[in-house]
Amino acid sequence: MLPVISDPESLTPVSANASTGSTDETGRAFDLLADRRRRAVLEYLADRDEPVSLGDLADHVTLAEQGQTRGTIAGCGDALLGTRRRVRISLRHHHVPKLAAADAVEFDPEANTVSVRETGTDLLARLETATE
Repeated sequence: MLPVISDPESLTPVSANASTGSTDETGRAFDLLADRRRRAVLEYLADRDEPVSLGDLADHVTLAEQGQTRGTIAGCGDALLGTRRRVRISLRHHHVPKLAAADAVEFDPEANTVSVRETGTDLLARLETATE
């Protein structure tokens, strides 16, 4: 049914329940998980009991983007050192603060350490459920 401009009620949602808080929450969750770097951060941190340094996190994300699961950046060549630096900057200034604002991770900017919070674990569980 097309809305009739002269009828103001036709411009309201069909169901008042269509815009519930859970829909907004799901949208925010998928927005956070839409970026592969944020997913990599959450997956890496979920396996750690202690806070992880931003440098170690950048190493992991850089290697994951190159299709490698283990190793050191130094063993992969000089080209990855520049990539690691760019990844570290994007994590420090964009991805980790966005996850921290959503309460998915705890970020200590003084110590440059990151740890996962319960919300981050819940996001990963939602991702696994959505991909099944």
